Amino acid sequence: MKFARLAVGACLGLAVAGCADHTGIDAGAPAPSAVAERGPESPGQATTGFGTQRVWAGGMAVTVSQPTSLKPSDTSFPESPRTAVFTLTLVNGTEEVYRTSLLAVRAEVAGTPVAEVRDSVQGLNGIAAAVSEVAPGNETVLTMAFAVPEHPVPLRLVIEPNGAGQEPSATFEGMT
Repeated sequence: MKFARLAVGACLGLAVAGCADHTGIDAGAPAPSAVAERGPESPGQATTGFGTQRVWAGGMAVTVSQPTSLKPSDTSFPESPRTAVFTLTLVNGTEEVYRTSLLAVRAEVAGTPVAEVRDSVQGLNGIAAAVSEVAPGNETVLTMAFAVPEHPVPLRLVIEPNGAGQEPSATFEGMT
């Protein structure tokens, strides 16, 4: 009887998941190392691996590179045993100029927010230094670093191209 209830619950969960709204993000051209994925991102939904491009219905696309590990310099802020460095490539496939000042990026390790690291000695000046406009059809590349423990850990990046707390968003995840 207990097994039957579990089976019914699993089937119901799969049926509900199949009815989810998939209009926020559309599949796009594959990134060099991965295939673009489909589906809106919100808490509890699947994530995209690092190295994958996400394309929103309006045409904005973001690719988050695989992370590289870097030992922070003595002048980095905040201090951290290690940083995970990412390259974000934003492609403006919309018909309007995109301002990178709208971009919000959050990082988490095991559900706990981790700080963005600024390390000017190593050219890591933070997202705030990336103030620019991206014309329709153009792209820009941003480099960001986050404080992580000394040992490899799973890290999650939430990308919000329209500002913090604004939909749509995309979640990228992988080991650092």
